[in-house]
Amino acid sequence: MLVYAARDSTKDVDAIVLQPASAEPIRAAARRVAAEQGLPEDWLNDGAKGYLHGLSAGPVLLEAASLIVRAPSAEQLLAMKLSAWRDDLDIDDARLLLSKLVGGRDSVWAGIEAYLVPGRELKARYAFDDLWEADREPR
Repeated sequence: MLVYAARDSTKDVDAIVLQPASAEPIRAAARRVAAEQGLPEDWLNDGAKGYLHGLSAGPVLLEAASLIVRAPSAEQLLAMKLSAWRDDLDIDDARLLLSKLVGGRDSVWAGIEAYLVPGRELKARYAFDDLWEADREPR
């Protein structure tokens, strides 16, 4: 959400390692960064993987010889927020992400739907409909 300037700071950075063989070197690097920067050891968090369904090609944030850091697309991030829908922070983030998407209700939903967590589709649809009506429908 920092990519979309949702807020000035966060308590952690969500990350998913796509190549399991790379996971331990990345964890070791994250521990070094935590020690050097005075961050909590769990600042690099893989807890969001439970809300990741599919994989979008969002913007590349960093590209180095042995590492590519990419953000999910706004559609996928919105699907993750709608699937979680836990608190005001998720709602605020979802509202911001929805504002980044162009199109009518059905086309925006179609772009999100493929990334919804299985079993949470109905919850996500209700959340989407509430957001859409509050933020997009003419008053």
